[in-house]
Amino acid sequence: MEATRGGEGVSDPEGLLADLAARSRRKLMTSKNLAKGSWIDMSDEEILGRIREEINELLRALLFGSWDEIADEAADVYHFAGMGADPARKEAKA
Repeated sequence: MEATRGGEGVSDPEGLLADLAARSRRKLMTSKNLAKGSWIDMSDEEILGRIREEINELLRALLFGSWDEIADEAADVYHFAGMGADPARKEAKA
């Protein structure tokens, strides 16, 4: 089954994932994001709160945004979920 959005089919999941990974990398490497510092010392509650914020932004983009806005917000959700799963964060708490 082919997923669709705005009349265009997504028949290349690897291409979609590659595009989203490149977008994610670009967003993380901006001077704005690099200046924010590390997530290693963030509490689980802080990370969960940020994930919730980013999911709400993604929902708004899904309802009202362009593909670029949706992809950017999806990358932000991915970033915070990854931060929560970072094993270095757990080791820092030990």
